[in-house]
Amino acid sequence: MMYYMGFSYVEGYNIPIWQRRWFIDRIQKEIKNSAEQNGGEASPTHAMHQNSPDVRALMGRHRSMVPAKLRRFT
Repeated sequence: MMYYMGFSYVEGYNIPIWQRRWFIDRIQKEIKNSAEQNGGEASPTHAMHQNSPDVRALMGRHRSMVPAKLRRFT
């Protein structure tokens, strides 16, 4: 609910359980409907289809330096 509907964690936590279940069922229904419209495959999220190094470079969003925690010293 936080990712798809923009709720904060506190808002999602404080919603009554019956409403939380309704929101989750509704999200699943929407995802299933969009998958059927796209030929049976689930549509990729924004992060998935723009996360390859080639696509990032073409869009001008490439990283000149890798973040420190991802660097490999071999």
